[in-house]
Amino acid sequence: MEIGYEAPAQVWRLLIPESQWMFPGEVPEDELIFHYRDHIYFVNNDGSVLSMPKPACFDLLDLGTLLEYLATSDETVDFDDEGQFDFGFVLKRMGYIVPVRQKGSKGTYQIEIVNTVLPKAHPHRYELKNVHFVFALYHGLMRCHELNEKTDWEYEHEVKRIEKVESTTRKVQLNL
Repeated sequence: MEIGYEAPAQVWRLLIPESQWMFPGEVPEDELIFHYRDHIYFVNNDGSVLSMPKPACFDLLDLGTLLEYLATSDETVDFDDEGQFDFGFVLKRMGYIVPVRQKGSKGTYQIEIVNTVLPKAHPHRYELKNVHFVFALYHGLMRCHELNEKTDWEYEHEVKRIEKVESTTRKVQLNL
């Protein structure tokens, strides 16, 4: 799957279970609102993320009222304003845990990470065995965060592609 060409909201949709999305019929495709633990997160079309504490009656709110809460809350966090631009910052702050009960089978995934500042640099490639796609995506995003941190935020690494690798294990027949 070509992750590098997906809108940020689509990447978040791959990570966050649909049951936690809010107002999916009212929010544009390139944006997402979801709740996770004790916060509500707003993913904008440019990839910026805002969060606010979940109001006590959050499940009874309509979209307009929720946006009003966002605009007036003293506890709103704008990750861009705090200089936190990659997925890893947000995932760490929200205490994200990859769901363990995944649909579909586990497999071997090859993850390709590119440096968007130096596009001609060799990409980082590695494989994860016996994992679900969501874990591979999470791992790739956190690896990008780690690489960005190691370069003191001078470079920006992104997951370009995640592909399921077919097993090349051959069965050997023993004649005893």
